[in-house]
Amino acid sequence: MINTKKIEVLPQSVNTSSAAHPTFTVHGDSLNDVHQFTYLGSILTSDCSLNNKIQQRVKLASAAFGRLSHRVFLNRNLAITTKIAVYKVICISILLYGCESWTPYRRHIKTLEAFHIRCLKRILGIHWWHKVTHVEIRHKAAGIDSAEHLLLQRQLSWVGHVIRMPSNRLPRRILYGKLVNGQRLAGGHKLRYMDHICRILEQVKYIYCKTGAAFN
Repeated sequence: MINTKKIEVLPQSVNTSSAAHPTFTVHGDSLNDVHQFTYLGSILTSDCSLNNKIQQRVKLASAAFGRLSHRVFLNRNLAITTKIAVYKVICISILLYGCESWTPYRRHIKTLEAFHIRCLKRILGIHWWHKVTHVEIRHKAAGIDSAEHLLLQRQLSWVGHVIRMPSNRLPRRILYGKLVNGQRLAGGHKLRYMDHICRILEQVKYIYCKTGAAFN
């Protein structure tokens, strides 16, 4: 049984003109075409943009932080380590939910980092006129990592899990899959997920080589 009022179609890489726009019907009922919809808590868009998704994650994490502010984060009877532990388990988990499949740009990282530092300042009772750097703030907050570091940790952990999967598993096939026909148009392109992961691995390899540690 299909409820046509609840089903939405997300067209991708199609001509926006009415003549070439595909239409889908079920028993004569047309399905609604949308540019984005929410699936399992994540926003999917036709242009694969992260702008709305990042804003949604920040709003949800901010709401969770607000609900726990007076009981946990502003409670003077609790230690800083306890507050940071609760913050990482709840707020960071909400903020970075589903980030394993993100392909973020620098503007997205800045948005996440701004929220991250704002919450840490609230927990530590630091104001802007105190002139404290972000490095000092993270050091005082039990040495918590930056938002970008937390994001990359989750992404590399997920990629390592997918790489260790058997070759017949769908996530691994998609990770290494390529189009048989067609090619990308000339000019500037959107960053692909594999490009993002390769860039991260190059940075990690450079750091390991710089410090003299072994890298495999």
